[in-house]
Amino acid sequence: MVGSAGGERVSDERDSPYAPPASRLRVPPSETQLATTGQRFANYLVDATATIALNFANGFALGLVGSRPGFFGRLALSILTVSIYYVVLEARSGRTLGKLVTGTRVVGKDGSAPALGRVIGRTLARHIPFEPFSFLGGDRPVGWHDSLSGTRVIRTR
Repeated sequence: MVGSAGGERVSDERDSPYAPPASRLRVPPSETQLATTGQRFANYLVDATATIALNFANGFALGLVGSRPGFFGRLALSILTVSIYYVVLEARSGRTLGKLVTGTRVVGKDGSAPALGRVIGRTLARHIPFEPFSFLGGDRPVGWHDSLSGTRVIRTR
């Protein structure tokens, strides 16, 4: 690396002959690394329970302040809560509470951490009507929210 003062060479970790080798090569997840149907269903149950609890807490808080939103207001708040839950957790760590319990993680098709745009697309695809039925069939299914966003859920243990 060239320094700013007079063009002399400045030491850098990447130049060290003792530094571990680094690679940007990403290996796509193999069929055996994909989460099983049982793991995906367990993810759904745990995450559904968590989002129901968050929606209950939102409703309780609204009740405390005296707000009574109509049907569409409650529906919009619920969709927003679920979306924030998935986007924040999957963008930060690739895991939701369900994925922590089952030992799975969201990755891109190439095995890399999913970009924020992919996580947002994945979350929006969850709201497609009948999307849960896209998991029917196969031992290691890939749902619409996986295929449309270019992500996969893999086992980590």
